[in-house]
Amino acid sequence: MARVVNFFKTVRNNWKKSFVGAAAISYGVNYGIDSYDTQNMMREFCEEAVKYGDVPIAPKVQPTHMTVILNPVAKKRKAKKLFEKYCEPLLHLAGIAVTVIQTESENQARTLVANLNTRTDGIIVAGGDGTLSDVVTGLMRKYQGNAGYVKQCPVAILPLGMTNRVADSLLNRDDEYSEARALAEATMAIVRGNTKLLDVVEVTTLENDPENPMKPVYAVGAIEWGAWKDANSRVDKYWYFGPLRKYVTYIFNGHKEDLNWKCVATIRYSDPCEGCSRCYQEQNSPIETSSKRWWHAFVPRQKTSHSEHSHIDYSKVDNENCGIFKEVPISTTDFFLSTKNVRRKNEDTGVKVELGPKSVNYTDFVSEGWRRISGKKQEPQKILNAKDIEIHPEKDESFEDKSRMFYIDNEEFELKAVKIRLLSRSVKMFCPQNGS
Repeated sequence: MARVVNFFKTVRNNWKKSFVGAAAISYGVNYGIDSYDTQNMMREFCEEAVKYGDVPIAPKVQPTHMTVILNPVAKKRKAKKLFEKYCEPLLHLAGIAVTVIQTESENQARTLVANLNTRTDGIIVAGGDGTLSDVVTGLMRKYQGNAGYVKQCPVAILPLGMTNRVADSLLNRDDEYSEARALAEATMAIVRGNTKLLDVVEVTTLENDPENPMKPVYAVGAIEWGAWKDANSRVDKYWYFGPLRKYVTYIFNGHKEDLNWKCVATIRYSDPCEGCSRCYQEQNSPIETSSKRWWHAFVPRQKTSHSEHSHIDYSKVDNENCGIFKEVPISTTDFFLSTKNVRRKNEDTGVKVELGPKSVNYTDFVSEGWRRISGKKQEPQKILNAKDIEIHPEKDESFEDKSRMFYIDNEEFELKAVKIRLLSRSVKMFCPQNGS
């Protein structure tokens, strides 16, 4: 009993050291438990992957080969290490040959994919939504936007970026998902071969500039414009605040005039369409078969690129409202356009445009910014559901000497008048469960 009393007296007399010691012990215990759970999880996935690798293949059939587009600066420059630790071993155990190509500059992934001429059975994106958008853009440009060809080259996404909306949606990822489990689950989706067709939006400029023509850019997740996104893009500038940098970003930027506080534009949009004769003619253009393409080295020629929709004859479906544009003016502090790929409740077709408040004070701006850090968001003031959209932004005199920006899958683009066209079910992606 005396020893117990002396112990508590010692703790009371040295409470600062005792507090630090208790915190260190608690951290060590939690770290040990997490490491143990991760090790058991990886063992289970490895045992499953080996079963796929042990399946014999015919003598003349080459092993599955995947090309990895790795963004080495993603995840605070930890992307390569995490890929080699949690993803690459599972691929090798499953008998999948892997070629890793690291990007060296921004948007280089587009060029790498567009110029890819080696045998591959799919592309793995080791990065975030921005890298995924670049890869899809490279594919669509290579095939000149023809979805029939793009579907022959499936894409996988490993959540290694700052923003992983598409991967989180495919994985149904929540707060209980650890980083290691998310990467392992995404990798096993490749091993199991489960795929799902996702929508893509094509962004083209409406301003003709012969000297600097803008090629179409393709997005899979979201297009954003407004004050909160402008502030969020500056998070890395406050790195010295450590885990608090996201919170101080909104505190320090809530009064700055160079944010897009006034998103004023005219929007022309057409209503969503699940498929009709007009869409059929637009999205099912004839495929050129006379010349040999690079993917014929590893993917057999297909007689038709739309066999997945053979049970529905869209050419006989009539929709008089398809392609009819409406025009509305908008004035908001937050413009958010999303595909159903990143909406957990994706019963809505087409793209969804959410408009925030017309104006906001400093306190509400900071509060909403902190709310978004936790994955929540205030209810939009107005919602538009559309298939195709044209955005005609009005000139803002306060930005005469600066460039206004909007963000396509988290990548910056100069704000211009653009047309956003929905390409339904245009890219095949690996996911944990097979989808329609």
